[in-house]
Amino acid sequence: MSGFIQSLKKRLIAVGVILAVLAAAGGWWYMNIYTKTPEYALKMVQEAVVSHDKERFYQYVDIDHLLDSASNDMMDGLIQMMVPVTGDTREAVSGLTKMFKEPVVMSLKSALDTYVLYGTWDSSQESKESISSIVDADMIVHRIGLPSIQFQKLTSIAVDADKGTAIAKIEVLQEEANEEFVLDVELIERENGSWQIYEITNFKAFIEKLHNLRQGQIKRYLDESADLMQRHDEVIAQADKEISDILTKGSLGSNASRGEVKAVLEAKIIPDWQARKAELEAMQVPESAGSLHRLHLKICEARIEAAADYARWMDDKKAATIRSADNSLKMAKTLEKEAEFLTKQVNAHVK
Repeated sequence: MSGFIQSLKKRLIAVGVILAVLAAAGGWWYMNIYTKTPEYALKMVQEAVVSHDKERFYQYVDIDHLLDSASNDMMDGLIQMMVPVTGDTREAVSGLTKMFKEPVVMSLKSALDTYVLYGTWDSSQESKESISSIVDADMIVHRIGLPSIQFQKLTSIAVDADKGTAIAKIEVLQEEANEEFVLDVELIERENGSWQIYEITNFKAFIEKLHNLRQGQIKRYLDESADLMQRHDEVIAQADKEISDILTKGSLGSNASRGEVKAVLEAKIIPDWQARKAELEAMQVPESAGSLHRLHLKICEARIEAAADYARWMDDKKAATIRSADNSLKMAKTLEKEAEFLTKQVNAHVK
């Protein structure tokens, strides 16, 4: 029995020695191999964002080059899409973009710092002193779709040992456009063997794709809203004709005629404007068409108020009621002119 116990002890000691050696080897591999890989750098960046560790984030991101290249891609991409340039014009536009590059880089850095520290792209988290000399950071980050990007997964990493570079393909979801996109994130190896994110090599392509998707959304909105307006305008035109026919046969001095006009207002015109407003509210509205959409809703509200006051005036015949109706109608017509102008502007930017 004692021999068996002695043998068991020796085996346990041997197992312990093996485990200790494996643990030491694992620790050596972690410290000397894994921490000097692109995968580890990406993991550290992700952890830095989660823990709001700005110092660690900058340790694994070459922030100066990343923002420099990103600002170039952003300005080149947006300008080329809005005003395609060639030849001499390209040189002139290039000079203009250089003038704005520094404030754009500063704005991007401010936005990125805010995101790392607070987990939001909203610049209101930063103190006024830190952004007082910077162009609108919120406008820039929304223009290039950063707040709507959600990390999905790392699909692959290709390392070029000779050049000391690696390309990580990172799949993201652009929630605003509801489209997936693979970003090619280039990392470079530093002298100490660690890695840093250096550049997003296809960022310009991402911006162009996002722009095209937004253009498609705007065109769909314009087409759908135009169809909606036309359907309801036909109903209103028919109701207006009914009122015109009533007044041709009678007059507003007649109780019977006023009653008929009121019936058309309450049974057809007001319900149709209410239905139009409800249909507009149910639409999916791209951010770029937000101002136009809000104008359409205000027009509906002004038209509903005007029709309701005209219907009320058919009974009370008060000067205050007719003034209110006229004011609401005047407001509606003013807003309609603004909407017509804005629609032309939006259409002009849709290819």
